[in-house]
Amino acid sequence: MTGHTPSGPQEEEIWRFISSRQVFTHGEVDAFCSAGEWKRTNYLRNLGRLGLVTLYQRKRNIRYYTTQDPANLSGDASQIDSSAQNAQWRADTLQSKISAGQDMPLDIPLSVQPWAPETPEDKKLWDFVRAQIRFTRDYVLAQKMAPDNKVTLFLRSLESAGLLRSAGYEGGKPYFTTLTSVEIMNRAKDKRLTKEGRIWTAMRAASKFTIEDLLMTFAGLEGEFSEKSIRSYCVTLQKAGYLKDTRRGRVKAQSVRYHLVRDTGPLPPTVKRVPVVTDPNEGRVVYVQGEEATWATS
Repeated sequence: MTGHTPSGPQEEEIWRFISSRQVFTHGEVDAFCSAGEWKRTNYLRNLGRLGLVTLYQRKRNIRYYTTQDPANLSGDASQIDSSAQNAQWRADTLQSKISAGQDMPLDIPLSVQPWAPETPEDKKLWDFVRAQIRFTRDYVLAQKMAPDNKVTLFLRSLESAGLLRSAGYEGGKPYFTTLTSVEIMNRAKDKRLTKEGRIWTAMRAASKFTIEDLLMTFAGLEGEFSEKSIRSYCVTLQKAGYLKDTRRGRVKAQSVRYHLVRDTGPLPPTVKRVPVVTDPNEGRVVYVQGEEATWATS
């Protein structure tokens, strides 16, 4: 068993997970590991063919497997308490992924030429676009800071001055930025290091998680990351369509288990006092309290 070498990072994650506990179910592997259903199922079947995974016990519709010698195990598989191992696994996984992804830069090379706004409207528009890491033309128009034709002329003047550059496409829409690559990296880093940014990074790293998982991730920082603030952020993002409650059956008896179903990028969606949610990755307001999130996954 010790001579087994997984063929890839997702297989390695599964192997480490199932080797860390006495028994496991396919459902637990799905909940704790990042591999998709096809890869997960085929890898577990292959381990079974190799004799590295054995069916330990079947109880009703649940099958319990083990990587250990079944002769060394005893008792009801459903009574084996793995909660401490599960919590530690989640916390360790979150921390390792956060450490690996926290300082990833956004590299969009730009060069800025001298330019100054000529009118109060230009100044207002300039301050607005400079506050965005990236934006669309429609997003600027939606702010109603000036008539549409003046906004269009303003953006054209920025482009002519070399201040407005492409920041990629998404959903068929072009995005722009007025920031230099250094400014983009600093802005992005600042946003990721906020409270919401660090919680968002943890969510992206885990994909599936509970409030308790996030609390363990920020253990020792209770003064900054209280249960109330984490829960409030999760509830609002769920309403905004970013998170989905994956509990089934008697949900009142279970901790809320979230699944991040709308991962738009490394920058955290920001909750405003209204409250609304803005997404700096898309440069727009994506949710207003009382309105349905049309993109939410059902």
